[in-house]
Amino acid sequence: MFVGVSLARPANPVRVAVVVGIVLIGVNVLIWAGRSQVNGPANVQRNPEIALLEPNESDQLLPQGEVGVQLKRADLTGQITIDGRVIPQDQITGDPNLGQVLFDPGPGKDIREFSKGGHTAVVEWWPRTISTPEEARAKGQFRSYTWSFNVG
Repeated sequence: MFVGVSLARPANPVRVAVVVGIVLIGVNVLIWAGRSQVNGPANVQRNPEIALLEPNESDQLLPQGEVGVQLKRADLTGQITIDGRVIPQDQITGDPNLGQVLFDPGPGKDIREFSKGGHTAVVEWWPRTISTPEEARAKGQFRSYTWSFNVG
C-alpha cells in the first residue's frame, strides 16, 4: 500500500522560509563548531632551547621522580628551583656543563621525596662562559622556564 504525501502550498510561505533559514544557519554553526574543535592537551609554548622536560607540564610524578630539563645546547648551564628552593649544584644529577639540569630527590638532599599534591619547578639557564646567574641577568643572557607537576 502506498501512502502519499500532499505537497500543498503552505498557508504562510514567508514564515516557512524564515524557519528553514534559521534551521540551515543552526546546522552550519554546529558543523563549523565541530570542525574548529581542538582535542588533546593545550599547546604549551616552551622555550625552543629546551629539548626535554621532566616531568611534562601537569604530569603525575612518583615521590622519588626526577625533575629537570635537557637543554638543546651543551654550551648552556643552569640551576633548578623546586617549590621556591634553589637546588644546590652538588645535588644536580645531570651534568650542567652538558645542558642537563636534573634533580632526583633522596637521602642527604634538600628534598628527600616530593609530598603528594602540586609542585612548581623553575629552570634557569645561561651561557657557560658566564659564571653566575646574576652576571647572566646583568648581560641579558639569562633565561627561565616555569612549570607545574603533580605527585600522586
